[in-house]
Amino acid sequence: MKGKYKQSKFLMEVKDLLAGTAFPLMLQVVLCASVVGMLYAIIDDFVLSAIILAICELLIAIAMVIFGRQSGIVAVRRVVQHAKKKDLGSTQSEVLFGTGEYSAYKGFLMGFLSCVPYIVVQLIECCAHTGPTTYLLQYVFGWAYYPFRFAGLSQWLNFLMVLFPTIVHGVAYVIGGHVEWNKQQKMAELQRAAKQ
Repeated sequence: MKGKYKQSKFLMEVKDLLAGTAFPLMLQVVLCASVVGMLYAIIDDFVLSAIILAICELLIAIAMVIFGRQSGIVAVRRVVQHAKKKDLGSTQSEVLFGTGEYSAYKGFLMGFLSCVPYIVVQLIECCAHTGPTTYLLQYVFGWAYYPFRFAGLSQWLNFLMVLFPTIVHGVAYVIGGHVEWNKQQKMAELQRAAKQ
């Protein structure tokens, strides 16, 4: 029975993490697809290409900060909501398992998981150069493909770009969680003061 409990808890956490990963991944793809089109229009001009790539990276960083921070806020609110529901005797599995509750590693994990499609495509490209993978790297994952390509370095270094969204999203998640913890503590203090 205990093994089934752990398996259910694990599956619910995975589902929650993947849901938190979906929006950052979609934004990476949408931002890149639009910006990379502009890159190809001026590919011969290194300075303009570098500026456009920097704008793309900045937009992705902003998106990761927004989503990471919001995910941290929501996760802390779930901790508070689940605690209240437990006090009321709730038997919902999300409450009992603590699904979606704040934990700092989750912010970094969600940032990393948003890069998994890129990692798969880049690995295929490194091992067996194909037209479709090159196309995907250029038009969908340009944020990770172009920085080292412009520098003329090995495509194996492109895997280092995974650190960018992973760290930005993780730090934003932790900051969002910290801000929300402070807010929740102040609200709890005000409620206690109002009862006295």
